[in-house]
Amino acid sequence: MMRWLMIIPALAVSACAATTASPAGPEEAGALALARLLVQTAEQAPERVRAAEPEMAALERALLARPEASADAARHAQPDAGPGAHVQPSGAGPAPDLAGARSVLHGVHLASYRDLDHVRAGWRALQASSSALSGLEARVARADLGERGVYLRLKAGPFDTREAAASACAALQSEGLWCQTLDFSGEALSPDGA
Repeated sequence: MMRWLMIIPALAVSACAATTASPAGPEEAGALALARLLVQTAEQAPERVRAAEPEMAALERALLARPEASADAARHAQPDAGPGAHVQPSGAGPAPDLAGARSVLHGVHLASYRDLDHVRAGWRALQASSSALSGLEARVARADLGERGVYLRLKAGPFDTREAAASACAALQSEGLWCQTLDFSGEALSPDGA
């Protein structure tokens, strides 16, 4: 935690300095926008930064594990890769394990189902019955309830704050729907099963 508290002021200085210079490319622009968001969140809602520590630590490990290597050098190491193919640098570490990380975004749990086809049908039915779900995306999260079995939770969101998710839940409940606030984790729900 202390390390992140020291890094955030450094990001603030970098973000301020970056506002006077134009970013070199979309990657740099995205990184600067993320740095500004992190600084703003640390100032306005430090508890959200503390909640995101596992994700930030995983991101830091992933960024530090990627060596500077050109695609050409990596392609020589993998000669069967064709032109235009995405080639992973040979020294890159494995992707970070985020299984235990909590999402910093909030969502609303709308229903639970046993299979993915029912999740999709449920999402379509709920969208048709409530305008409060308009513009939200759906995610599905696996929940193992032990002896009761495995369920697939249908979630909608994302919401920046728990209060915004609770407000959406209240609107849904006023329409007679069941709702509970949760984190906005899970896999994006594909409408067609792709």
